[in-house]
Amino acid sequence: MDFDLIYDRISSMSFRQSVWLFPLVYFLHVLEELPHFTNWARRYAAPGFTMRAYLTIHVIGIAIGLLAPVVIWFFPNRIVIFLFFTIVFTPAVCFNILFHAGATAAFGVYCPGLITALVLYPPLFVGVSRRAISERLLTSQAALVSFVIAGLFHAADVSRNVFQLW
Repeated sequence: MDFDLIYDRISSMSFRQSVWLFPLVYFLHVLEELPHFTNWARRYAAPGFTMRAYLTIHVIGIAIGLLAPVVIWFFPNRIVIFLFFTIVFTPAVCFNILFHAGATAAFGVYCPGLITALVLYPPLFVGVSRRAISERLLTSQAALVSFVIAGLFHAADVSRNVFQLW
């Protein structure tokens, strides 16, 4: 996979165009996870994790993934973009890379979703983030604040929905 090619394609788009790649790439990620993630989660995270829980989480994720670019298309302002990065994009993309790579390393076995997390998510995250910053829709300071909040949000989400710790 040529990261430079993917990044170059994203760089040639506007931010409002590039965010439409998110639902597509997220859907491909879900397709990779779908056949085996529930069994992986039962074995390594929480014995009570169900396919119903997986589908609920990810169908909602797909719906939000499709709705977010529509909202951004009509309201391309800094508040909307900050919220997109904080509660949608960064947790689903950037921190999901860390989740899949970390889970694979920690348990010594492939965590379903690892391939798309490592191959598609990095150029998507870098490309879309750079477009937002270059178009002044997200400042570097706002990106940093968003990143920290997104990390906390993702940690809470995974600890609750995958590991069922609370």
